[in-house]
Amino acid sequence: MTTMINTPVAIIGGGLSGLYTAYLLQQQGIQATVFEARDRLGGRIVSLPSSKPTANINADTERYDLGPSWFWPDMHPLMDNLIEELGLTAFQQYQTGAHLFDRGRGNTPQRHELGIATSPISMRLSGGMLSLIEALAAKLPAESIQLNHQIADITQQPSGDISLTCNTPAGNTTITTQKLITALPLRLLSDTIRFSPALPDKLINECTNTLTWMAAHAKFVAVYDQPFWRQQGLSGSASSQTGPLVEIHDASAIEGKAALFGFVGVNAAARQTAGRETLIKVILSQLTALFGQQAEKPVDAFLVDWSQEKFTATEQDQIGANSHPMYGLATSASPLWDNNLIIAGTESSSNAGGYLEGALASALQATQQVTLHNRSKA
Repeated sequence: MTTMINTPVAIIGGGLSGLYTAYLLQQQGIQATVFEARDRLGGRIVSLPSSKPTANINADTERYDLGPSWFWPDMHPLMDNLIEELGLTAFQQYQTGAHLFDRGRGNTPQRHELGIATSPISMRLSGGMLSLIEALAAKLPAESIQLNHQIADITQQPSGDISLTCNTPAGNTTITTQKLITALPLRLLSDTIRFSPALPDKLINECTNTLTWMAAHAKFVAVYDQPFWRQQGLSGSASSQTGPLVEIHDASAIEGKAALFGFVGVNAAARQTAGRETLIKVILSQLTALFGQQAEKPVDAFLVDWSQEKFTATEQDQIGANSHPMYGLATSASPLWDNNLIIAGTESSSNAGGYLEGALASALQATQQVTLHNRSKA
């Protein structure tokens, strides 16, 4: 069964960039519809609740980030302003206490009593970064968000309108729009969607060669009833030369249960060879060696391997970068399909690309392109 949807502006991708674009367009009086392939919003933003919620604590507060966790107000003014605008609660990353450094190979972890304070200050959100996604979605009409819509083909018609075909659990859907904004990782865009007419070769090459931020990585969170490491004078932060977690931080909820999270240093291929259960077992053994016996049995153990998320990572994303890449799509500002096709998403932004700030910056640029083009036609 094939259904039809018509919308003035179609946005592909229900992550932060796509939702913020829809939010900004709505403020300009422009109707947009967000199409998301997953059965949830947020993209790389995932905040999971404890399986055993704390009594008298709002369950939406007691959540733990498996995607991006931080923003830095001094560097990220768009994030800072949006959080204030939406009335969300930000709090500082816990850093009080000693930092542990683990050289492995039988060496006792070293305590750095002065800790390792980040500068500028790292901030987190009450309820996790998902609270930002939920707040934006709540500002949009329910019908403007379409989940489980995976775009397969995009065609510009002779009239200038754009038609999209997508797969849904209920069958194929055809979408017609006057303007299309993509808010996907650039590699995913070029690898999974067919365009007619084809996009310029230079643009396709740029997309293909742009690393998808976080896609090669995995993140682990262990949730505990109490932040027992603080009682030991530890900040919860640690670094390791042997892993499997190479960088660890306190991830406790602002209210409710405590938590530790870490970035998995084992590469994507080795993670798949080891298997999920083995990897979790080894990680808990590492946390126990660092923080003591209380770390051995968490209330919850969450692991997200982003390299296995088909709506985030491509085959090329199995190997990550050693440092933060230089982002920004040189040809994204060039007119595509008579200015009716606009490419957004954090990897397309030269302003804080890869970060949440980059997602907002790209959304702001896409919105400006739509409104400027609309005024020029009026």
